Amino acid sequence: MQLPSSTVQNASIRIVVADDEAHIRLVVGEKFRSEGFTVVEARDGEEALELVRSQMPSLLVTDLQMPYMNGLELCTQLAADLRTASVPALLLTARGHILEADRLSATIIKKVMSKPFSVKSLFEQATMLLAQSGAIGLSKGSISDLRASGAVKGEAA
Repeated sequence: MQLPSSTVQNASIRIVVADDEAHIRLVVGEKFRSEGFTVVEARDGEEALELVRSQMPSLLVTDLQMPYMNGLELCTQLAADLRTASVPALLLTARGHILEADRLSATIIKKVMSKPFSVKSLFEQATMLLAQSGAIGLSKGSISDLRASGAVKGEAA
């Protein structure tokens, strides 16, 4: 989904993409860059922790299974830090990997998506997280389009 440029002002919105697989970082990063977002990439959980703390992004997209620190540990540490506790995270995980709700509640994870994933769907989910956090504004039409696509559930605003 291509959101109208008048609806989303992306230039100042920074996203950290953390994954140990270079091709995932490339594909996800390029999608956000093509929409005008600033993207910073991390190859592992420790690097992502440093980047989120120093860059204060509007969104973290992270893999679950990474070297040095996994995505769940990363998001738990970020939730415990008042400076980063409000940064929403979208967690990517291998198909069939189930995370318990009580483990997620102690993190900044707002959405979990299974790999393989559609870049379009990931972008739609990320856009909704950014809108919910107030980082971007979406028109009612854009929100309705996202809901109609199945990216989000609920009533139109």
